Amino acid sequence: MAFLRPGRNGLKRAKSHPKLRANDYEFGKCTTRMSRVRNAVRSLVSGYAGVNVLYTLASVPLALHYLSKDEFGLWALVTQITSYLMLIDMGMTGSVSRFLIDHKDQPETGEYGSVIKTGGLVFLVQGVCIALGGYLLSFWLPQLLDVPGEFAKPFRFLVAAQCGIEGAFFVGRILPSLLQAHQRFDVIGYSGIFQMALGFGVQWVAFHRNWKLYSLLAAYFASMSCGVLVNLVMVLRLRLFPPAQYWGHPSAKAFRAVFAYGNDLFLMTIGNQLLNASQVIIVSRTLGMNTAAAWTVATKSFQVAFQFVQRIFDFSASALAEMIVRGERANLRRRFRHVLLLTASAVILAGAFTVVCNRDFLLVWTKGTVSWPWWNDALLSLLLIFNCVSRCYIGLASYAKQIKTMRWVYFLEGISFVLAASLVAPQFGIPGIILMAILANLVWSGSYGVRWAKGYFDVSVSEILGVWFGPAFSYFLLMLVLITGLCSLNFPILPIARLAIKAAATAAIGTSLLWFTGLCKELRAEAKGRLRSFR
Repeated sequence: MAFLRPGRNGLKRAKSHPKLRANDYEFGKCTTRMSRVRNAVRSLVSGYAGVNVLYTLASVPLALHYLSKDEFGLWALVTQITSYLMLIDMGMTGSVSRFLIDHKDQPETGEYGSVIKTGGLVFLVQGVCIALGGYLLSFWLPQLLDVPGEFAKPFRFLVAAQCGIEGAFFVGRILPSLLQAHQRFDVIGYSGIFQMALGFGVQWVAFHRNWKLYSLLAAYFASMSCGVLVNLVMVLRLRLFPPAQYWGHPSAKAFRAVFAYGNDLFLMTIGNQLLNASQVIIVSRTLGMNTAAAWTVATKSFQVAFQFVQRIFDFSASALAEMIVRGERANLRRRFRHVLLLTASAVILAGAFTVVCNRDFLLVWTKGTVSWPWWNDALLSLLLIFNCVSRCYIGLASYAKQIKTMRWVYFLEGISFVLAASLVAPQFGIPGIILMAILANLVWSGSYGVRWAKGYFDVSVSEILGVWFGPAFSYFLLMLVLITGLCSLNFPILPIARLAIKAAATAAIGTSLLWFTGLCKELRAEAKGRLRSFR
């Protein structure tokens, strides 16, 4: 007996194996089960290559060198406006990826190819809507957002052009959806590396040619073109498209199924957008464009830390969804508990780095142009911890297709944050905005996520908080002592030397404590085994 399996060069016919169970003779089941950890590891390697950090470290000073703080704040505002138009996606990107996981094991039915074609057509139509929507909005947004008169004309052009570029390449979203369904996040990671390298090069050349704000637009176009091209080449090389005879056809049935699930994700997407892409708009309206630029620069380290930590769940999500589809209940519970604990401990370490190092980092990075008080760093670190942990619950619920009331919870969290932050910002400034974000998380998605996990895995809240998170709580208390000690040290030396000393101390002590305190015995034992196997 033989079975089909996805190989490096596509679909292959493999011989039967006497140790395989009868129900393992399905498309790709046994090989995928054995390669999940390998896929996750190589995805993390590509994701943690450090290029994103290097790009941020280089691109922001480059932009600040050629642009004023008001111009830089204007570009940040344009970027967030464009991100709101991405809501036209209506949750379809996540929905297409999830349904591809459902059908990738049986491409011969034609459902897999049908989802690809249907999703591609939907993305094409949505891209046209984004381009047209950006063009129309560009006429009245300057008045709505109180953009200064001298920036109104370039603001209109930048919004229209940015949305036009995004719309033109929107159909390319089907390619990372295919890679995600097959757990090839490493390809997406390396594609991102090429994008950032090319984008930075174009940005540098354009700045030297005195293109000013339009340099960022040229870099964005080059980056998007590179991303679509690299993803297409790799999808073809890995043969992730189905064989010609199994392509199927775009169908109303596939669209209804994908759209229904995407519609459930849509309100969650809006809530996520309000939580993560409204701060610059709120700050610019209530505190001014200059403060918006300071926020954009000073929070870069937290954005990098968030991306660093969230990849633990993101690169595990497809494997967790595969366990859900195949009914591997016990394995799902064990692996999710490990992902949750690893995420919690990793975000504590990342938060400690930002609290201890961010002020000196800004002094070195911006040469004193941007100042930032320590209490903002402390509040942002708490927000970082709550966001990364609650995101794991919400993400798994989405992959389990148990969205239900959760879509309203995330939406209401976003709405309550925007309203509360807009009210407190004029009086309490940036600390008030961050506090409202923390409070919104605790009231809505944080508490709901714990209750959902309690019902889904049939465990008590005390077990989740006490057993699952026990090592992370202990690690947090120890790191709190370390942070207090390092922050109290103010060496009378150059900021770059002080930054190096604090970063080295946080890395050495924090990583050691993470290994011995922040991980459970099972995770440490598995990590040791993987290291021995790697050697």
